[in-house]
Amino acid sequence: MEQPVTDIWKQFSAELEKFICGQMGHDAVCEDLLQEVFLKIYINIRKVKAADNVRAYLYRMTNNVITDHYRRNQVGKVSAAQCPEPADNVVKSHDEYKLADCLRPMIDTLPEIYRQALIMTDLNGHTQKQYAEISGISVSGAKSRVQRAREQLKELILRCCEYEFDKYGNILSCCNDSSPNRKFC
Repeated sequence: MEQPVTDIWKQFSAELEKFICGQMGHDAVCEDLLQEVFLKIYINIRKVKAADNVRAYLYRMTNNVITDHYRRNQVGKVSAAQCPEPADNVVKSHDEYKLADCLRPMIDTLPEIYRQALIMTDLNGHTQKQYAEISGISVSGAKSRVQRAREQLKELILRCCEYEFDKYGNILSCCNDSSPNRKFC
């Protein structure tokens, strides 16, 4: 088993080292990550040998090692400037509850297949996979229906009312009585 690992290593190590060093810029870190890639090749040699394109598989593995390195070194290093200000002053207004009351009649106007998709997934809490099984369709078909239903509902919501948002994207007011398209609210 050791022979294939060394053959793969001889063939690709210089290439992978160049790739890692181009991404990282630090020689010591580059060497450490290259050794980590070698260890992953050794541990996963069966998967590497079974890959249709060994070079692509090794590059994907190397890229994952680099990504993991960045994730490990970024945990807990978020500055206060990177964090958004807390939205303590956001109050659930009466208008937000009016909007929630508008949703069900809007959902009821959707075509049957989209209405059922939204009701089962978003209101009844079924996963899209469960919805697919219940409806007798493929999972990708279920996902498409839910996505289309949400898009149609969004269009209805945006046509229904005029909205005012705060800097965080929270709704401050909606569903003015003077809105020209007010048939649900």
